[in-house]
Order: sequence, then structure tokens, then C-alpha cells
Amino acid sequence: MNRRYRAGRGTAALPVIIVTGLFLSLSAFLLIRSATSQAEHALADRQAIQLHDELKAGLERQSMLLRALSGPLAGPAPVTDASFASAAEPLLPLYPNLRAVAWARRISERNVPLLERAMRSAGYTSFAVRNADGGRGPDYGAAGMSADRFVNVLAEPRSAVGLIGLDMASLPGQRDVLVRSCAANRLAAAEGQPLRAELGESSVLIYLPVYTREVEDDPDRLVEPIVCDLLTGFLWTSFDIGQLLRDAVRRVGISIGDVYLLEPPARPGMGAPRMLAAEGAIGRPGELPHPPVDPLTVEQLTGDAAPHAIVRDIAFAGRVWRLYVLPDAARLFSADDRLAWTMLIGGILLTAGVAAYVLREARTKRLLRTEARARAAMARALRESEERFRLALRYSKVSLFSQDRNLRHLWIYCPRADLHPERMIGRTDAELFPMDEAARMSTIKRSVMESGTGTRCELVVTYGGSRRVLDLSVEPMRDETGAVAGVVCAAIDMTESVEIRDALSRAHAEAERANQAKSRFLAAASHDLRQPFQAMSLFHHILMSKLDDPQQVEVANKLGEALTAGNTLLSTLLDTSALEVGNVKPRVAEFDVQDILARLSIEIGDQAIDRGLQLRTVDCSARVQSDPILLERMVRNLLVNALRYTTEGRILLGCRRRSDADGGIRLSIEVWDTGPGIAEAEMNAIFEDFYRCGTDQRDSGRGLGLGLSIVRRMSQMLDHPVTVRSRVGRGTVFAVSVPLVVQECSCCAAAE
Repeated sequence: MNRRYRAGRGTAALPVIIVTGLFLSLSAFLLIRSATSQAEHALADRQAIQLHDELKAGLERQSMLLRALSGPLAGPAPVTDASFASAAEPLLPLYPNLRAVAWARRISERNVPLLERAMRSAGYTSFAVRNADGGRGPDYGAAGMSADRFVNVLAEPRSAVGLIGLDMASLPGQRDVLVRSCAANRLAAAEGQPLRAELGESSVLIYLPVYTREVEDDPDRLVEPIVCDLLTGFLWTSFDIGQLLRDAVRRVGISIGDVYLLEPPARPGMGAPRMLAAEGAIGRPGELPHPPVDPLTVEQLTGDAAPHAIVRDIAFAGRVWRLYVLPDAARLFSADDRLAWTMLIGGILLTAGVAAYVLREARTKRLLRTEARARAAMARALRESEERFRLALRYSKVSLFSQDRNLRHLWIYCPRADLHPERMIGRTDAELFPMDEAARMSTIKRSVMESGTGTRCELVVTYGGSRRVLDLSVEPMRDETGAVAGVVCAAIDMTESVEIRDALSRAHAEAERANQAKSRFLAAASHDLRQPFQAMSLFHHILMSKLDDPQQVEVANKLGEALTAGNTLLSTLLDTSALEVGNVKPRVAEFDVQDILARLSIEIGDQAIDRGLQLRTVDCSARVQSDPILLERMVRNLLVNALRYTTEGRILLGCRRRSDADGGIRLSIEVWDTGPGIAEAEMNAIFEDFYRCGTDQRDSGRGLGLGLSIVRRMSQMLDHPVTVRSRVGRGTVFAVSVPLVVQECSCCAAAE
């Protein structure tokens, strides 16, 4: 009683134990993950500040380059290509992201011809001042600086020489930038993407005004025409902002997420921000910078559904660039959360151990109850299965019975009403069946008991005065120790099936005897049937030589045609009979296939001309291995078949070399015609006896339909496969595949 009380109390406390353990484990997990996330956010903020300072320093280096090169341009001495190059070349290696640095000289419209002559005399033979759109005339009508041109006359490196002669003020939106830079005497960044095609997609332009004397930098000054009158031009530089961002990412070692640099519009309402560059996080020390794996668009960065990002503004040259640092999304499984996961898994395991200890006795009790229910269910299933088995046997022809080692019947189930199982229990086969049948059954059953292997056989038994044919299956019956204690037998009554099978066998044998008798008769009567036709042909020739009357000659000619047709049909029937009986034996030899082609070309060619057709034969030098007489008859039958069914066009006889499935080479003898073609449904039927494709079966002018059946029998005899391809309305191709004799050349024989 005390034990049952303790088990019930432990089971009731189990939910409290599980809930408490899981709550403590999950709380520790969340606290540790929160501390880790805060540390990662602090690292991301520090790296964003470092990247901002690095980019700002890189932009300041661009202004230092412009100010370093602007000194000689503001002096009284003219600056030449050589002096500008000598000043710029030592500085260019320090700026790997530099695309171009150029001097845009201020020129009034009336002095443009003077500048062009001066530049051409300096070595630029094809120099001409041009606008951004390719024209040469001004596209503005104001006075003063608003009407002057700012033409590139010096450029470094040499790859930027193509920009010389370009009026920078003609670029879209750049004249306003130049005016503001001149009036404020400070650096100005270009708006939009000028010279994108020449300098690249991610290029940024910065202008520095150069005056004839020093002018104080006043950020509050907006427009001062007097200062702009002292302007001599603009020194500008173009650099790759993407390369600048890439170098900054490499120096800082960004490891917390992707970095994007955007250029907001110059004024509100002027469109969407422009993506300048993007770089991915450096996952391992020493890894090279690379683009983001899953880059975001401007809309995704600045839209309503934009992810959380650290944003820093970079103000430079009158413009503001916006830096976005996107920390990586918190992952459920990461190396930084090892301690949190250890606490969670340890708490769960501890809770599971306590719960397992509490459940041990309750589980044992449940297992016992489950086993009892399973045994009851198995007993019910066994009873239901037995009932279904009995029902199935009741409506079948299967009889089941078992016998002990003395072959006495122990139990019997038989669906036949004329058998009485109660009279067979306890009796042996010798007491129930005739002596010879009982001996045969006893021999089979005792061999199964001795070998322990079942068997199946067909037996004829006599019981109650009726003869039955049984399909008997005998299996050994074993006791608890595994020893053979008797046999279990199943007998299926096959009397009706055997009677039907015997009747079919007798009918088939009778048909075979009749067919063989017919074939032997035709083969034996071959000579006797041919003699009358030969005699009639001889008398017909004699008669033709004695007739002079045209009407009588015409009747005699028709008589000759009838004799020829009858002789042909009789020969075809006799050939078919000889092939069926097996009197024709192939004599295989090697020969030139051209001999057959030449004879058939002469023989069938005249008949084709009489029918208004053209027979074309392609010569072949191959040697084949076959019976020359039978092969010639096969090809002749195919040609005659094509001649019968082709009303216009031509017939082609030729050969092709083909590879077979075994890797050997065979010769394909092909007959092409332009006849009506054969439908797909008739492809197999055309080789049957007395089948004429697409013609009236009573039309004797087309033959008996035995030509292709003879070809089929000969191809089987010679192992020469015959194939057919056809298109209705276009024609048909018959092909006979013959073994090809491989001939070695004389040079190979000499080498051997």
C-alpha cells in the first residue's frame, strides 16, 4: 500500500518537475544569448565607426591630391603636359583607386579657336573642343561664367587622354555644380554619374576651383561674381568609390555583416538614392573582400521593410554619402552561443533524468497493461483470420488434410458434397483408394517426411467410382521440437482443366498432321504440276509461229500472258511449300554482290521501262557471305513487289554498310520506290501469306500475296533480317541485312 502511494505521488509531481527544469534551463539560455547579442551589437557599432573614419580619411586624401596639384596651376608660369605629368606621376601610385585627374581650363567662346590652334601645335593634332553630346557649339546663352567653357587640356594617367578637349560644363547638371564650387571656393562633388561610360559605373568626380590669386575659403558665401572672375579653371579627379570602400573594409576587417554606400539625392524630391558600392563581411582572417552573398537593392535598404542597420553619414565636398552597416541576423546555432546551448542541453538532460527516475515504476505497470491488451487483440485477430480462411476455403476447390507418420488422416476439410470426411478420419490411403494409386501417393508423402522438403505433383485418383485429377501439394508437419510428425496436404481438383487441355492437344496435333500432309503433297507434286505448263508454253510458241491473222495473234498473246501468270503463281505456291517442308537447303559462299545487282538490273530494267518507270542501280564493290541463289530471289521478289505497286516515278536498288548490335559490319541491300506507301497498321501483316496491301483481294494481276512471305521465310533461313520503312503517299524502303566479308588491303598483308 505504501509503495502504491509513493508511485502515485511521484507521478503527480512529474509535470511540476518537468516544467521547473525546462523553465530554469530556458531562462539561463536566454540570459546568456542576450549578453552575447549585446556584445555583438557593440562590436558592430565600433566597426561601423572605424569604417566611417577610414572612408572619410580616404576622401580627404583625394582632396589632398587636388590641392597638391593645384599649386603650379595657380602660378604665373604656364603648365605643360610634361610638368603636369612630372607633378602627378609620383603621386598616382599612392592612389590605387584613382581613375583620372585632369585640368579643365576656363575658356570663353571667342577664345576657343585660339585654344584649338595652341593645342594642335603642342602635339594634339586632332584636338577640338567638344560637348558631352558630341557637338561643338554652345548649348547655353548666358554671359560671364555661365557662358564660358571648361575644357580639359591636361589629364593623367595616359589612359584618360581621351577626355582632353571635353567641355566639363556640358555634362548634364555639372554647370550648376561648377558655379557653386567657384562661388564658395571649396571642393564640390559632381551630381549624378557624369562620365559613367568613360570612367566606370562606380566613379565619383570632385572639382577644386583654381584662381589667379589666393581667395579665402568662406563657406557662408553663396554667390560672388567678383571671386568667380578670378577663376582660371577646375582641377578635378575621378576615383573608384567601390575600390575605396573595399580598401576600407580590408583595413578595418569588417566581420559583422554587409556594408553598403549610398548617395542620397542632392535635394529632396529629386528621386531615389543611388547605390555606389557594396561589400560583404570578411568571415575569416586573411580572406579577400568580396561582394555580399545576398545583396540588397536600394528599395530594400531604405523601404518600410528595411532591416535593422547602423547608418553613418559621410559629409564631403558639399555632398553627403550614407554608409549602411547591416549586422548579420542572429543565428540559432553559432559558435558564440556554445555556453548558452550547453546550459540548455544540460538542464534538459538533468530534467529528463529526474523524470525518467520518477516514471520507472509507472512505466512498468503500463507495459504490463499494454501487453495484456495486445494479447487480447492478437487473439481476436487470430479468430477473425481463421473465420475468413474458413469462408475462403468453403467457396474454393481446395481440399486440405493432414496425416501422421503412419499416413492416417488426422483431419480433413473438403468443399465437395460427394466426399464424406468423417469416413476418412483414422484411415490410410490404402484403405480409401486403389492399390496402385495409394502406393504412388504413399511414396510421395514418405519422401517428404524423410527429406523435410515439400513437393508438388499431379495425380489421378479414383474415389467413389469417379476419376479425378488432383494438383497435390505436400508439406512436412512438425511438432514442438521441430521433428517431422506427419504431412499437411492441399489438393486442387483439376479434372475439367485437364480434359480441356487434352482436347486442345488432340486438335492441335490433328491440324499439324493435316498441314504437314498438304505440304508433302505439294512438294511431291511439284514436278507433275510444272510439266503441263511447260508443255502448254511449248505449244504456244509453235502456235505463234504458224499464225498470220492479227486477231488470232492477239488471242494467242493473251493466251501466253495467261500461261505466264499461271506458271508464276504455281511456282510461287510450290516455292512456299518447299520452304515450309524444309527441302530448300542454303549453300553459303563468299561472292561479289555486284553480280546479283547487275543481273537484276538487266532483268527488271526492261519490265520497268515497259511500265513507264525508271530503275536505277548503284554499283557496289562489297563481298558478302550468303547463298547467292536465295539472296537473288529475295532481292528479285522485293523488286517485283516495288514494280507492281509503283505507278509512276522510279525504283532505286543500292547497298549501304551498317553496324550491327554486336559491333560488326553488315551490308544493307535496299530497294526504294515511289509507290503509295504502307500504313503503320499493315507493317507486320504484309509478310503474311496471301496478304495484298491496299488492293482488291480478287485482283489476280497483283499476284497471290506470297512474294513477301517467301522473303520472310528465306530471311529466317539465311539469318538475313529484313526491315521496312514507309511513308504513306511518298514511298517504301525494304532492306536486307547481309554479313559483309571484311577484306584486308594489300599493304596490311605485306606488313604482316
